[in-house]
Amino acid sequence: MKTLARPFTAALTASLLGLVPAAHGQSADLVSRLKAAIEANTKGEVKVDTIRNTPVEGLYEVSTKATDLFYVDRTGRYGLIDGRMVDMRERKDLTLSRLTELRNIDFQKLPLHLAIKTGNGSKVLAVFEDPTCPVCRPLHKFIAQIPDTTVYHFPYPVVTKEALPITATAWCSPNRAEVWERAMQGGLVPPAAKPTCDIAALEEIVKAGDALNVSGTPTVFLANGRRLQGAVPPDQFLAALEESARSTSAKPSSP
Repeated sequence: MKTLARPFTAALTASLLGLVPAAHGQSADLVSRLKAAIEANTKGEVKVDTIRNTPVEGLYEVSTKATDLFYVDRTGRYGLIDGRMVDMRERKDLTLSRLTELRNIDFQKLPLHLAIKTGNGSKVLAVFEDPTCPVCRPLHKFIAQIPDTTVYHFPYPVVTKEALPITATAWCSPNRAEVWERAMQGGLVPPAAKPTCDIAALEEIVKAGDALNVSGTPTVFLANGRRLQGAVPPDQFLAALEESARSTSAKPSSP
């Protein structure tokens, strides 16, 4: 899987070591003090979205505009990164539950009219995929084998420099879905000539992906809004898809 540049973890790990005065004062201004401390410590690398209490006294949950999640003490200097908070009595991964909530989307707000649509089944999903992404190809094949699906394929040519010309070739083809299938099987090579049609829609798709914090390919969105990213084990993928189909009573209308 190819992931776009995400300096978050490394930058945060290093820069949280910087010195910032502790956040004293009334609890009413603790959130603003923590936000200022975190952004100062990370030299602006981390853009805080929300700060919430956790079940652990003195430890706060911080979510970023890139839908990352970590924990800090009340000074904003010390952080727990890439860790999981688990309620051991309830056997519940609180971090995973919160991340799922943060990364969910409104499926109907996807630019479905720009997608390459295949199928007309009851299990609805959208996938941002790149023809040069090594993980995207097996997932594309796997999804094609799932019965009773409606799939909105969003060409997302961000992994290599060859991705855009290959994607443009499929996009400009009169048989777009068929040629995109070939592209996702590795059957297209970058053409020597420039695109033969307007590919502004591809730019719109990339912008939509950016707005949704699609940080790597493949990224799947299920009809219930859940996000699945990367090489999800097949049994987990199918279970999530079935759950989505059960929880959504109707498919989105065809664009």
